[in-house]
Amino acid sequence: MARRQKEKTKTSSKLISGLFFVAGLVILILIGVSLGKETYRKKQVQKEIENLQSQIKQLGQENGELNNLIAYFSTPQFQEKEAREKLNLQKDNEQMIILRKDLAAKNQSQPEKEPVPVAQGDSSPNWRKWLNFFFAPQDNVK
Repeated sequence: MARRQKEKTKTSSKLISGLFFVAGLVILILIGVSLGKETYRKKQVQKEIENLQSQIKQLGQENGELNNLIAYFSTPQFQEKEAREKLNLQKDNEQMIILRKDLAAKNQSQPEKEPVPVAQGDSSPNWRKWLNFFFAPQDNVK
């Protein structure tokens, strides 16, 4: 009987150690899964931080450009230029000259035409005028 009890205690100790081994293995797997999830979440947070930092840098550049524009718009030279162009204002001692592009282009595109000589007082028939035009000797041929 003592032998049986020794075997029973051996079997029960093997069973208990097996259960502890399985329980320890399950706990290790759970810890590993949780560690993997945390590592993945940390990488995602790091990517989001990098994206936000790049947005901060871009917005800083845009802010600098806008500050430069504000500084330019507040200069007296810009204000005077805008007043002249958009409000048609001028200084007291200035005279305004308005040039119209459409008239200048029209004058440049149409060269002056020489007047066509017309015979005044010639009462000859039209066919005679054509014959004279084509076949008569002309003195002013250039």
